[in-house]
Amino acid sequence: MSSISIKYRMPCKVFAYLLRKALINVLLKTRCECIALSAGIDTAVIAALAKYLGFELKAYTSFYANGIPRDLPYVNRLEKLLGIKVNYIAINNEYIRRKINFIKKCVNVTDDVIELRNDLIFYSVLEKAVNDGCRCVYTGSGGDEVFIGYRFMIYKHSDELEKLVLKYAFHGRYPELVISNCLGIEVIAPYLTDEVLNTALKIPVTCLRGHLMRGKEVLRLILESLGLDFIANRVKTPAESGAGTDILSSL
Repeated sequence: MSSISIKYRMPCKVFAYLLRKALINVLLKTRCECIALSAGIDTAVIAALAKYLGFELKAYTSFYANGIPRDLPYVNRLEKLLGIKVNYIAINNEYIRRKINFIKKCVNVTDDVIELRNDLIFYSVLEKAVNDGCRCVYTGSGGDEVFIGYRFMIYKHSDELEKLVLKYAFHGRYPELVISNCLGIEVIAPYLTDEVLNTALKIPVTCLRGHLMRGKEVLRLILESLGLDFIANRVKTPAESGAGTDILSSL
């Protein structure tokens, strides 16, 4: 896909339905038994749809034991509502010391703390999934980039924003996909599959931003349709804040 798809004029709920259908098709084709779960909007949609389809998911969430992981209350509640088993991975300074050089080599980053502290979380989740024998793991990769989840994107002019979405959809930085290769496990990122992108890139900016200018409006609508309003109404939490690694100033 080399250019932005033609946009259609339809209610946002219709686009949410079409996106939900595309995501379900991807889940049925891939049937992973494991998911990296932050309980943010992106991963909550995937987990809830998988549960709707009757999948028995094993979920993994990682957090820094010395930090303040803001995602955990949402993970706890989602675990109870969906009836899924969540494996909580508490990483500490000793774990970081043992693993960080391998991670730096794997993702080819040596001095960007912001990137590395997020890569660390993905590594710990995928490592645990490998040890538990997961065949493949779902991630929410691309949710922020394709559905306008970043604050800096929301207020851009529509034409500029469409180009930005297209750029990130096909050329974004997704280190979890690289880490999966280093660890020898398959990662499935439903939002970055051709089937989902064929639908997502037809959605008008107004249905991505939403009238409240929160971003990810179509994903929020899917969550509401599944009775998960408490996730649908979440304010964006950066990955490092969600995992509690935001207090790490060096790695």
